[in-house]
Amino acid sequence: MNVWRNEQGSVGTVLLLILIPLVLIGIVLTTEHPRLVHGSDIDLQQAVVDATRAAAMCVNEASQAHGTPRINPDRAHEVFRRILASNLQLHEITLEPLTHSGVREAPSYVLVVYNGDDLFTPGAKAYYLSDSFSQELLPFDGLPKTFSVNSDGITYESDGRAVTFNEPGCIAFVKSPLKPAISNRTPDANRWAAATIKTNF
Repeated sequence: MNVWRNEQGSVGTVLLLILIPLVLIGIVLTTEHPRLVHGSDIDLQQAVVDATRAAAMCVNEASQAHGTPRINPDRAHEVFRRILASNLQLHEITLEPLTHSGVREAPSYVLVVYNGDDLFTPGAKAYYLSDSFSQELLPFDGLPKTFSVNSDGITYESDGRAVTFNEPGCIAFVKSPLKPAISNRTPDANRWAAATIKTNF
């Protein structure tokens, strides 16, 4: 008796038909997972870190001359966008992805510039890009200042990971849909970074 056959037909053929889709699914998963890890943990994270550090370096010249450096919020935002666009291969003005970008569409972000006082520049200012761009002055009450980062962005509330500034600085949260390697899925990756300047030399 042939163990590979029964009255319904070839068992081997049935097994093969079951295994082929499983193998294909495995190939897709082993290709997609490294792409998503690389896209979020390397490409996006490093882009956010570089952009946030560059933003924090935008010190107001008058405050620097007086020995109390404070960050120029509008200049910091301009530099943040430019560095983010350069690292993620986005259009510098619209932030739409260029041909070889690893993201599928323009990222959304929150950038908060916090000085703690308004001696030379606004004490705190936030910039938002989602469906549209907006900006607003935020309340400030000196340093140190604690922010919370969660999956929705940055707040003053204690409902996420706590980040404390002892010096003026910038904190950013960026969310972006990654470009998949094979599948049509477009998972969102979100990463954050913070940077401060040294005021006591």
